[in-house]
Amino acid sequence: MPVIRSYPRGQWEALGRRLDALPEKPKDQQSLKITDGVNAIQAQMQLARKKGYALSELIEQATKEGIDVSLNSLRYAMRRMDEKRRVQRKSSEVSDKRPRRTTASPMTQPPIDNRAGSMVIRDSFSFEITPDVENL
Repeated sequence: MPVIRSYPRGQWEALGRRLDALPEKPKDQQSLKITDGVNAIQAQMQLARKKGYALSELIEQATKEGIDVSLNSLRYAMRRMDEKRRVQRKSSEVSDKRPRRTTASPMTQPPIDNRAGSMVIRDSFSFEITPDVENL
């Protein structure tokens, strides 16, 4: 059974004061996740890819700089970067082309049968479903 640890409020407040007193770390010494690092140099990564360099060659260059990254990690980071750009581009295109809806369309609202005892269930994308009450 795991032990639940608790510490006095004074210790937490002391830690808070200690964290407030920490000086800012220089940018070149701050740690970045692989996806954040790829995002920071995305222009250079794209330019190297356009020059004909494969991902394995980019990994070799990263290794020379002391960055240990696997092929799958680099692929994932680059795919996330591409997805983020694609989403940003789509959202700007959609907001430019058509106004936003303020009410739900009738297609998304399921019809409601208000009769007493009715158990008909239906949404806008399916057929009517009724319970089998004959074989009870």
